[in-house]
Amino acid sequence: MVLDNDRADTKIVDVARLAGCSPATVSRVLNNNPKVAPDVRDRVMRAATQLGYVRNGSARALRSTKSRTVGVIIPTLDHAIYASMVHSLQARLAEKDISVIINTSMYDIDIEFEQAKLLVERGVESVVLVGSTHRAETLAMLEQRNIAYVFTYTSMITDVGAAVGFDNAKAGGMAARYLVDLGHTRLAMIAGITENNDRASARRDGFLTELERQGIGRDNIAITESAYKIEGGRDAMRKLMTGPNPPSAVFCGSDIIAAGAIKYCHAEGIRVPEDVSVFGFDNLEIAELTHPELTTIEVPARDMGAIAAEYLMATPLQRQHMRQRELSLRLIVRASTAPRKLNA
Repeated sequence: MVLDNDRADTKIVDVARLAGCSPATVSRVLNNNPKVAPDVRDRVMRAATQLGYVRNGSARALRSTKSRTVGVIIPTLDHAIYASMVHSLQARLAEKDISVIINTSMYDIDIEFEQAKLLVERGVESVVLVGSTHRAETLAMLEQRNIAYVFTYTSMITDVGAAVGFDNAKAGGMAARYLVDLGHTRLAMIAGITENNDRASARRDGFLTELERQGIGRDNIAITESAYKIEGGRDAMRKLMTGPNPPSAVFCGSDIIAAGAIKYCHAEGIRVPEDVSVFGFDNLEIAELTHPELTTIEVPARDMGAIAAEYLMATPLQRQHMRQRELSLRLIVRASTAPRKLNA
C-alpha cells in the first residue's frame, strides 16, 4: 500500500487540524508530555498514524544528503538466531562505509512499527526486516518516504519490497520427508509461536502438508508451540511425551527448542534417538553442543545478509532485477535422529 505522495510532507499543523487541537498540543503529545488529557492524546496519535506523520523533519534532510545508514529490525538478540545474517550484512555494508542501526521487535509487529518510525526519524536510507508479515502501516510508511526495504528469512515479496531468503514451507517438508524415510509414522512438531510469524506458520504447514502427502493421517501428528527458549522446548516436549500416544520423532521449529526437548528427555530417562528422534532447525552452534548432537536444517544466514546488502547498495534500476532471491537449505544429519524401532 502506497499513500498519496503529498502525505510524505505531512506537518504538525496537518495532524493538529485532523485531531481538532492546536499544533502545540500535538507537539506535547509527541514529546510525551503527561499534562495532555488521555482522550486528546488518543486523537492526536490516531491522526498522526492516519496521516503517516513521523517526527523530526530532519530525517528528509538527512536522506537528501545521504545518511549512509541502514536500519535493521530483528525479532530478538537473546540467541544467535539472527547474528550471522546481521554480521554478514554489516560487514558487506561497511566496505562502502555504510553504518547499521539494529533494533529488536520481540516478535511483536506493533513494536516493530514503532521501531521503524524511530529509524525513519533517524534518517535511514533503507530498512532490513525479518519475514513477510508486518503491519500495513509499517510498509506504507517506508514506501511513502521512498525508503527501500528488504525481507529476510523468507522468499515472499510484496509489490514494492524485496525478499532474500528461503521457502519455510519447503523446510518443513524437508524435515517431514527425512523422518518418514526413517520409518517414523507417529510424529510431532514443536513449532515456534505462529501468531504474526509467517516463518513459523509456513514451516508448520509445510511439515503437515508433506506428511499428508506421505499418507500419514492427522491423528498421528501432534502439533504444539513454544517460544524460542530452552525452557519452552522442555515444557512442550513434556506435553508430547506424557500424552496418550507419544511420538517416535519430533521436529522442532528451532535448535533452541530442540535443545530444551532433549534436556527434558535426559531428565526423564527417555533415550534420544532410541526412544524418540529429535530434529532441529537453524544449525546454530548449540546443535553441536547437545548430547547427542542435533540433526537440523542449516539456514543460509550469511548469504542472506550479504545478498540483502548487495540489494540495498544497488541502483533503483538494478534492484528491479534483484527483488527475489530464494536460497537453498541444507539437511545436516547428526546423531539425534535414527530409524524407528520396529515396536515403536
